[in-house]
Amino acid sequence: MFPLSIGTYVKIIAGALIIFGAWYNGYSIGYGKLTTYKLEQETATRTKEAAQQAATDQIRKDKDAQINAINNQLATALIELRNRPSRTQITNNGQSGTGLSLSAEDSTFLEWEAARADKLRTALEACYKQYDEVAK
Repeated sequence: MFPLSIGTYVKIIAGALIIFGAWYNGYSIGYGKLTTYKLEQETATRTKEAAQQAATDQIRKDKDAQINAINNQLATALIELRNRPSRTQITNNGQSGTGLSLSAEDSTFLEWEAARADKLRTALEACYKQYDEVAK
């Protein structure tokens, strides 16, 4: 009824089970190594991400502190500039060059512009620092 003997069929089935078992064992070992590797990579990435976030937060705090200092200096300067005389109709020839003859309005405008430029410079420096920190 069967062209081969029963022993041969048993040997073929046993061989197939051994091959399948070896393949499954190799697959499970490889899958375990892959899972371990992925977990290690995820942990390393999260650690690096946390360090970069801490550095970014510190850079942002420093930038905000510098901007607050600039705002305080601007407020102080504007209070001092209130004592200057207002703009007159008679124009100065601009020979002095020290800024002492500037009117209150002109001085205030220049202080605002200087503070704005300082804030932009501070924000740009923070941006560069943050980029360099992340690029490490």
